[in-house]
Amino acid sequence: MNPAAADPDALMRQWNEQIQAKLRQADEMKQVANAVQVTQRSSDGSVSVTVDQNGIVSALDLTDAALRKRPEQLSSEILGAMRTAQAQIASRMQEVMAPIIGGDSATMDALMGGYQERFPEPPPEQPADRRPSGPSDDDDFGGHNFARDDKGW
Repeated sequence: MNPAAADPDALMRQWNEQIQAKLRQADEMKQVANAVQVTQRSSDGSVSVTVDQNGIVSALDLTDAALRKRPEQLSSEILGAMRTAQAQIASRMQEVMAPIIGGDSATMDALMGGYQERFPEPPPEQPADRRPSGPSDDDDFGGHNFARDDKGW
């Protein structure tokens, strides 16, 4: 017979110790999770996006080369880097949680499943279309070059 089962006070102390241990574990998990960040760069290194543990962009760095790109190409690279970084959150979270959770695979699976569901792997990167797509939005002249026009302004 278990001696703690015979003593209600001992049983209560044991439960209290287990609860306190779980609370400490939860606090440690929260602290570690809050520190998780993932940074992803574009293939040419001109765009860098950092996301936090919730997948929210916490930093966006653009080089001068990025600012010379067409707007649609730049936005595509920013979104691609963001989605790739978000897709890496689950594996990063697993790395930092493994020492805390240990062999509790049910807890780990529940935690990782939520991240993988929210942030799936992005589709493979499509090559960027290098052809001009017509006049840009800020072109008020519809592609007409009035400087070469014999009629002038």
